[in-house]
Amino acid sequence: MTDHVLTGATGFVGSHLLTDLLLDDTALNVSALARGNSRQPASDRVHAALDEAGGDLPPARRRMTVVESELTEPRCGVAPDAVRRGAGPLVFWHLAASLQWRRGQREQVFRTNVEGTRHALELATELGADLFVYVSTAFTCGTLHGEVPEALHRPPRFSNVYEESKCAAEHLVAGFDGPRRLILRPSIITGTSHDYRPSGSYTGLYGFLSELRKFREMLGDSDESVRFTADRSTRLSFIPVDHVVADLRAIVAAEMASPRQDIYHVSGRSEAATGDILDYMLKLLGLEDRLFVINESFDDPSTLERFFAKRIDFFSEYLRREKRFVRTAAPERAVPLAELVRFIDAENAL
Repeated sequence: MTDHVLTGATGFVGSHLLTDLLLDDTALNVSALARGNSRQPASDRVHAALDEAGGDLPPARRRMTVVESELTEPRCGVAPDAVRRGAGPLVFWHLAASLQWRRGQREQVFRTNVEGTRHALELATELGADLFVYVSTAFTCGTLHGEVPEALHRPPRFSNVYEESKCAAEHLVAGFDGPRRLILRPSIITGTSHDYRPSGSYTGLYGFLSELRKFREMLGDSDESVRFTADRSTRLSFIPVDHVVADLRAIVAAEMASPRQDIYHVSGRSEAATGDILDYMLKLLGLEDRLFVINESFDDPSTLERFFAKRIDFFSEYLRREKRFVRTAAPERAVPLAELVRFIDAENAL
């Protein structure tokens, strides 16, 4: 029987992982670390996230302890005796992170994503954890493209401060003197493969859809059109959240039984072409005659084109250069265009 401590339980992947842990009879004690806010205490936020993830499991929730925490404080503001322990091994999952990416938020992002990771490592050490699992992102490779290995990166440049902070946190985890550490890197995460709903996600694919809708509203009845640069042939790596959770659990179980390596990509094969995805989105939203994909950059952007480019700045690098994440963990995952369309349709129907 294994005990689990989890940060980020109110987040997208965290709530789905927590659901899976609560359904697992071999997970003895599950402690969910979470922060309350002015509207809800931590416990209410965790239960709401489980509801959003589809975790309708009242009996299993009784095995969960919600612990008030704060990433920016030493040891996440948690007293060791607040975490229930059995006699078996303890796995500490660190998923909590800031997803902000704009340059003006750099200090806050680093405080949460780097110093928060340091505090989580301190707490895991204090608790005597057997394994510290850092759930990062495949995009810590920054602007590197082509084949991306399962290794620590030192890219020449990052696309945004989120990538930079997660890469810095990976180096912190790798060099920390404490429990054994494992770095797991999901690529672009969609909703669940069984019903295609976003199930709590508002970033990645869904964040881009949201920006397109906002821009459509801004355009209104005007007759202006907008160009933006993307490589139509670039293929993107998507993976459903339930596959991410299954892979996280399988990799951790295998590494607990027989340590093999310290970094794994939890990614899908790069299969869906950017041009096909964009064509479908623009047609679905009635923007096929308003937004035009240009393969090459252009020197004469209009005011509206500059505004739109700024709105989608976070996504631009991903639409221009293909990254193929080397994956050593079985099974191979992929989301072909026909499946991705179902995820887009499900989100658009909400």
